[in-house]
This record gives sequence, structure tokens and C-alpha cells, in this order.
Amino acid sequence: MKLKDGMLLYHGSYTSVENVDLNKCEAGKDFGKGFYVTADKNQARSFIKTSLLKAKAKKQIAANQNFGYVTCYEYHSALKDVPVFEFTNADKEWLWFIALNRRKHLAKELASKVNKVLFSSEIIVGKIANDTTNPVITTYLTGLYGSIADERSAQIAISLLLPDRLKEQYCFLSSRAVSCLKVVEVCRYEL
Repeated sequence: MKLKDGMLLYHGSYTSVENVDLNKCEAGKDFGKGFYVTADKNQARSFIKTSLLKAKAKKQIAANQNFGYVTCYEYHSALKDVPVFEFTNADKEWLWFIALNRRKHLAKELASKVNKVLFSSEIIVGKIANDTTNPVITTYLTGLYGSIADERSAQIAISLLLPDRLKEQYCFLSSRAVSCLKVVEVCRYEL
């Protein structure tokens, strides 16, 4: 799905996120250290459970917290162009870029195989490799399908990921990119 002016995007978390702080974002995510949103409100809502588990494990919240939030944003294009890269498919380049971001030490050789524009993009759009896809991606990264730089092993992993069923994610990598998001509403959900 193309990123369009006026588009609504959602973020599910154990807390509302009305002021995005990129310093709080974790490294090792699909498209790098950034702020992730989706155009699917249900997808964002389903992420609350994962966010609660991680926050409890880090002792950021009380162990008995059973609610979270979906923060809705409206995207507005920046006055000055913010470089956006959109993966049109979950293909080998998409998988290689995810591998590069998730396991830099394992995937150094992949940097030369992906579009250089990715490294200067401030917003990246593409399919989400969520928790249900982790077993396939971990198996791929450990080399059980073959070398991670080999197109054949990438194709095996992609076929197992069922890319047509994966939702889109939008990663905002810079303060300038984040400034394109305006909070519309925050909804609390009990689990």
C-alpha cells in the first residue's frame, strides 16, 4: 500500500504514544531502528499483547497491567521531501534487508545486494515480518535453507512466509519523518 497524504496509521503499545521518541525505539527490527505503524487498526491492536509482554519482562510496567493503547496518526507529507522507499513485494531484496537489520553480524554481505536508496530513506514501507514469521526468518538466518546471500535460500524462506497474507508496515526512521505524523486519537483496550 502506498503512503498517501491524509492516510491513517496506527501504533499498538502498552502505552499511548503521543510524542514519538526515536531514542526509545529498539534496534534489530525489520527496517532498522525506527517507529513502526500499520494502516490496519486490528493489526495494531493485536500488537498490544506483545508490547505488554515485553514491557513486563523489562519491568517497565506493573505485572498485572492488562490494557494497552492504539494511537492513531494522520500522515501528512513534509514540506521538504522526506525520502520514502516502498517495497512493492515481499521478495529477496525485502528479506535481505530484514536479515541485514535483524542480524548485522550474520548478514554483512547482504548490504551490497540491496538497493542503496534504502540506506538514505527516512520512511520505509513493506510487508511486516511479525512474530508468526519469526521461526522461518530465524531458520533462514541460521543458514538451514542455504547461504543467506543465496537467491535460492531466500526464495525458500519467502515461499514459507506466505507473503500475500502479510500486512504492511511503515517505519519512520528520522525526526523529520516522524514530524509527518499527527495524533488523531488514542484508544484504550482491555485484554
